[in-house]
Amino acid sequence: MKPARRSPALTKSPSSSSNSSSNSSSPSKPRLTVAAAALAFVVVIAGAAAVGGFYLGTHFGGTVATVNGSRITRAQLYDRMVAAYGSTAMDQLIDERILDQELAKAHLTVTDADVTADINKLAARYGGTQALEQALASNGLTMEQLRADSMMHLKAVKVLEKGVATDDATLQKYYDEHTNDFDKRLLHARHIVAATEAEAKDIRAQLMAGADFATLAKSKSTDATDKDKGGDLGTFGRGTMETAFDDAAFALKVNDFSQPVQTSDGWQIIQVLSIQGSPPTFAAAKEDVKAAVVNEAVDQQYSGWIQGQRAAAKITNNLTK
Repeated sequence: MKPARRSPALTKSPSSSSNSSSNSSSPSKPRLTVAAAALAFVVVIAGAAAVGGFYLGTHFGGTVATVNGSRITRAQLYDRMVAAYGSTAMDQLIDERILDQELAKAHLTVTDADVTADINKLAARYGGTQALEQALASNGLTMEQLRADSMMHLKAVKVLEKGVATDDATLQKYYDEHTNDFDKRLLHARHIVAATEAEAKDIRAQLMAGADFATLAKSKSTDATDKDKGGDLGTFGRGTMETAFDDAAFALKVNDFSQPVQTSDGWQIIQVLSIQGSPPTFAAAKEDVKAAVVNEAVDQQYSGWIQGQRAAAKITNNLTK
């Protein structure tokens, strides 16, 4: 089973922003979603299994609910959870145990501090931890699930990274092909959404003639979420918006107006109000590039590696009996 790993950013639609100082939108679901859900069930089922049938059968009389006086017991709940999610949870637990054993053999560790550092890097792309938590919540996920995902991935990286090529030529090539991924600038921007390109062009012409942006946003924008705030999207990092919007916004200078940009929400006029940070360079991004090369290689290698480890290991799975 492949280790869970989120995408670098949870892409969102600009019109779904709801906080003038952070990304509080409803992003599309990242790759983390299914894996994190599975990890959540691992925690639940493993926790129940750790205390065994005695706890399930006796705690609070073994009753978790009643329906017209008919009892639903903890044992019934546990059996249903195992039937529904047990196979996935067991696979995760076996894979994690294999990883832990390989880490021990190599005298390697992954600490909570490592996980925190990994999460902080992701949060920085959102403009802060609160914005990341809001993005996770909109996908039905929690920070605890993200930490579990990060822990599993970092363990796989520790075990497999020694075989990954990270010479300067390899890193430079990767950087040249993925430059935008290493852009750490944060933009504060606002937008006006129009239904047609012609309407967007007219709005831009009014702005160029000196019309007030906030006033036009309130009267013209089709985006109900942000129009009453003058179209203010707050602060966001590269990769958190739709690609077309993202590319247009990060190409602007402060106070310039974009040409009409077509997105899933309509035709948009963007104005950048401030920029934090500088455009990326290979020298500044080299360590991040190395991490990205390693992460990508580990993701590609892990499935075959874990299957090989499973085949060589002595595994007794009583859940399947």
